Amino acid sequence: MRYKMIISYDGSYFHGFQRQKDYLTVQEILEKAISEIAKETVTVKSSGRTDTGVHALGQVIHFDILNKIPPKNFAKVLNKKLYPHIYIKEAQIVDDLFHARKLAVKKEYHYIVSLNEFNPLEAMYKHFFHNRIDIAKIKEAMTYIVGKHDFKTFNKNKQIKNTVRTIESFELEAKNNELIFKIVGDGFMHNMVRIIIALMLKVGEGKYEPSEVKQMIEGRNRKLVPYVAPANGLYLVKVYYD
Repeated sequence: MRYKMIISYDGSYFHGFQRQKDYLTVQEILEKAISEIAKETVTVKSSGRTDTGVHALGQVIHFDILNKIPPKNFAKVLNKKLYPHIYIKEAQIVDDLFHARKLAVKKEYHYIVSLNEFNPLEAMYKHFFHNRIDIAKIKEAMTYIVGKHDFKTFNKNKQIKNTVRTIESFELEAKNNELIFKIVGDGFMHNMVRIIIALMLKVGEGKYEPSEVKQMIEGRNRKLVPYVAPANGLYLVKVYYD
């Protein structure tokens, strides 16, 4: 019996999603809780791993168990075990061919930058940034990111050979003295979103002109953008399927 669940979690409490020896991860906690309820050893698959400190509002997982448990009851019992750092938002039984990662067609990430006075209660959930920035220049620079490009410049993992990705949309919402970057694409490489955000902020500071972003993409060289925005401002918001 295959289950699909949409989950949210506070990434500041975990060393990323994927199970790691000697580190607490989201996958480890999920597998332990689900295995206890199902009374069998369960392996959880996700739409993709998130790094240490990265949060999720709409991560998707799937797993198989032998006995059928009503999805709503399953989620309710799980949430009691996972409280307060992981939450099951939706649960359903799906076809055995469903795969959280392989069938995902695009993902949506948000990144929150706060221009307000530093607040320690929000420090793990927003990137506080206090340099002067030109929002108009940032928005202009963002237009060069949209579309199908070779994003090798924004890839930290040298083992990835195909670095071509399509960014469907890249928007910026400014409210309450905060910037919320919203990016949707068919796939993102390790740290890719955080590298893009870091570059946008550098453009906003005046270190680069918006048009230079196009040159950096075409340069296909990681050294052209040696920046990575902090993990705490990043959220996996939604995973899309056909």
